[in-house]
Amino acid sequence: MQAEVIDDERLEVTYVPVPIRANFETLEARVRAMVADYEGATYDLTSEDAIKQAKRDRTYLNGIVREIDERRKAVKREYTKPLSAFEGECKRIIGIAKDASDGIKAQLDAAEDARRKRAYNGLAAYYAQIADLLAPVVPYERIHEDAWLLKSFGEVKAKNALEEKVGKLAADWGTLKAMKPSMPHYETAERELFRTLDLGAAISAAAREDAEDRRIAEMKAAMEQPAPEPEQAPQPVPEQGPGDGPSSTMETLEKEPRYGWTFRLLSATVEEANAVRLFCHENGIGGSLKREGRVS
Repeated sequence: MQAEVIDDERLEVTYVPVPIRANFETLEARVRAMVADYEGATYDLTSEDAIKQAKRDRTYLNGIVREIDERRKAVKREYTKPLSAFEGECKRIIGIAKDASDGIKAQLDAAEDARRKRAYNGLAAYYAQIADLLAPVVPYERIHEDAWLLKSFGEVKAKNALEEKVGKLAADWGTLKAMKPSMPHYETAERELFRTLDLGAAISAAAREDAEDRRIAEMKAAMEQPAPEPEQAPQPVPEQGPGDGPSSTMETLEKEPRYGWTFRLLSATVEEANAVRLFCHENGIGGSLKREGRVS
């Protein structure tokens, strides 16, 4: 239906544009005379007095601007009052027709929503028929695409697209199942596939879990390495009895394994250090004693 042209009751508007006259020539001459001393003015702004004078001059000129502009706005308000009233009445009457149009639109929108719901429910039911084992783990809303509900898409095309998507997901699931024997984190990959419908993302999720397992295993292995064995304390040399000599002592020491040792005196006088050297020499212990820096 085409819009009916309103003939007898069409909007009739009668108005006479009113010219606005003002003494622009006189006003311009007055303004030019008032600002003549200020046009092209320069100021030595390194001087405090000059700065104050520049601000006063600018305040004076802004006063001229404000006086004329306020008068302009006042005239505009008065001049546009009839136009504002005219627009208000037009919009009010337009609203009568618009309200009726909006009422029809609400019904059309409700009908479209109902159609989309029917289409959605039909596709969901069809998915339950063809999805087989996928239906319990991948709900239809995760498969659904809004484009399938468009009138221009159509029910047949929507079902074909749904079948194609379900077939691809089933094939990806089969590929993933074939990898299960060599995939320690198969369950993680399967959950990611059902969540994203992306085989690559599923395999990557399992790979991340594998990498984390290796990292933890390496960390545990480093923590469980045996600590180095503590050095054995030197065995005391048995005291010499009557008839024992250095040769018997050496024979006793030779029966045991020998090691290199480091013995450090934290603090000793020269006399005390020589006493240590003499003790070692008398007990068959070879080595050297080197003096380091003074500690006290």
